[in-house]
Amino acid sequence: MMMKRLTTLLFTMCITLLGFGRGAVTPAQSLIKRLIKIQKRGVMIGHQDDPVYGRTWKWERNRSDVRDLVGVYPAVMGFDLGWIERLSDVNLDKVPFSRIREEIILQYERGGIVTLSWHPTNPITGQSAWETTPGALRQILPGGAEHSKFCGWLQQVAAFLNSLKSPKTGKPIPVIFRPWHEMNGDWFWWGAKNNSPEEFKQLYIMTHDLLTKQYGCHHLVWAYSPNAVSGDTEERYMAYYPGDAYVDLLGIDLYDFDHNNARYQQQLREELHLITQIGDEREKLTALTETGAQTLPDKEWFTKVFWPVAENFPIAYVLFWRNAWDAPKELYMSSKGHPTEQDFKLFYEQKRTLFVNNIK
Repeated sequence: MMMKRLTTLLFTMCITLLGFGRGAVTPAQSLIKRLIKIQKRGVMIGHQDDPVYGRTWKWERNRSDVRDLVGVYPAVMGFDLGWIERLSDVNLDKVPFSRIREEIILQYERGGIVTLSWHPTNPITGQSAWETTPGALRQILPGGAEHSKFCGWLQQVAAFLNSLKSPKTGKPIPVIFRPWHEMNGDWFWWGAKNNSPEEFKQLYIMTHDLLTKQYGCHHLVWAYSPNAVSGDTEERYMAYYPGDAYVDLLGIDLYDFDHNNARYQQQLREELHLITQIGDEREKLTALTETGAQTLPDKEWFTKVFWPVAENFPIAYVLFWRNAWDAPKELYMSSKGHPTEQDFKLFYEQKRTLFVNNIK
């Protein structure tokens, strides 16, 4: 039912947007149409920062922990735009933005998908995204003391996004854009600790409208992704939802930090049931936008813990978080020589796990 309704939506949605004539299809709408088709076939496997560093290496070219294991890249690659607002040459994980642009183009040319998150600096203190400040969000909304600064930040984001073009055609490369994630948690300055749901909705809508209407970023598929909460309900999940006009994909972020397989499976089942149900009702794509078991202590985690639950839900993709060469705890994807190596190869061979070679 969900696939039928999503397909119907593609042919009934209004597609006359700023910068596009009547009857034209934006790059974002083309990607949505493609994602709907792929979602019918299986779940795309993704990995954050996959081609720029891994568990035991950094900055090499043509390298990937996933590719090292199974010979192909993941279907989805995630990158982060944090520090672009500082006019920095590198992002918050020290990856040069020029390299991120290069890898996005390469992933697009091989037929893969890209998703972008953004961990911007605290606009009040100038410190990290994890420094919570009372009223920080209010200060960047219209009328706030830092509104002009924030508009300048979005200009930098737009400049990068609009630089993502195919070398062959010159056309924009469509990407999934996932700003202001985990807003229902208390660890980011835009989070629930110091901001109201209404203020968050204003932030999301302002971000959307400035990027699309003012800067012409019509190649963005917009994602909404709260953090998973035990006993989640539709009301809690949708508390910060800015509206159907601003969101294309419903996601959820869920991690296994305490290494309790049964608890993770139960919550994963509940959350995927919830978002796919809401996605069906609202005719939106769905995805597991961040997940993983920190340090992967269970050598059969992919086939015995994650997949028995995830395979039962029609989600577009799953994004496993990064393998950081300089932070041993930041390990969420298998790699060569890791105890999960053989299990991940079995995971790769599953009929409905899709890697880049499966989605061309």
